[in-house]
Amino acid sequence: MKTNLRLLLALSLSLGTIGQSYAQSKKAKTSADATSATNGKTVSVTQGGVGRWAGNCARCSFGQKAWLAVNGTCYYPVDMEMKPGTYTISRRTTGGKLESAKLIVTEKSFKEENFNDFPKKEYVNVSAQNLARNRKELALVLPLLSANRDELPPVFDLPVGKPAEPLPQSEGNFGSFRTFDGQERDRHTGTDFPVTAGKPVRSLANGRVLLAANHFFSGNSIYIDHGNGLISEYFHLKTIGVKDNETVKKGQKIGEVGQTGRTTGPHLHLGVRWHGARINPGLLLIDPAELPDVAGETTSVSNN
Repeated sequence: MKTNLRLLLALSLSLGTIGQSYAQSKKAKTSADATSATNGKTVSVTQGGVGRWAGNCARCSFGQKAWLAVNGTCYYPVDMEMKPGTYTISRRTTGGKLESAKLIVTEKSFKEENFNDFPKKEYVNVSAQNLARNRKELALVLPLLSANRDELPPVFDLPVGKPAEPLPQSEGNFGSFRTFDGQERDRHTGTDFPVTAGKPVRSLANGRVLLAANHFFSGNSIYIDHGNGLISEYFHLKTIGVKDNETVKKGQKIGEVGQTGRTTGPHLHLGVRWHGARINPGLLLIDPAELPDVAGETTSVSNN
């Protein structure tokens, strides 16, 4: 009996030592893997920005979502409210190789816009009837902008075309925090361009009209799907020149600049959703080579 107890005790101690050694080994391996990952390629992108991974890309992924590359380049849009931190992105090359990198989301300072003595009081003290109308409109719009909707292959390349010609400098109010007569409202998800009323508004790229309708807050509005999860939005139009499900070409006139909905005057509101992320549309108008690129960056990543 004593012999059996001694054997059990010895076996227990042996297993404990093995378990401890395995845990230490696993911890060391995890640390090594973390070091290997953080010493790999990285790219830093601000909230509302877009990162890219150029060259021989076939498929891209970010978080739980994957999509096709756009003409051999992976683009990684970052929502304007995405939590700052370090995330993993990956790509599958045309040769079948799977590669990963770290995308560092950095915090961006957005401006504040305070509209005092707002002229259209029905948009400040909104009636129950108009609130109900807005809820019905959102029920139609939000599913179209969801990151979970099926995506078609891209029918565009970057940079996209200008939504108006000539296109003046934007008001720099993408993502701004806004108040109307002292009342806080939703953040501004697009960029405003001071374009004269009646000027033609043009599609950024080839695509299909998802929705063209008059809405309470955004006025005459058009949503166009360009494939690859890229959806452009044109608000406050004077006129709408396209219909739902209509196919449009890059540069095609789709409406005219106006001031319908909640506005202080005529202007073009341009918004963009890419894989569900609300990004600064102005970034799609510049040379994509100016966007933060994974290639060539090998600095280590810190989560602090």
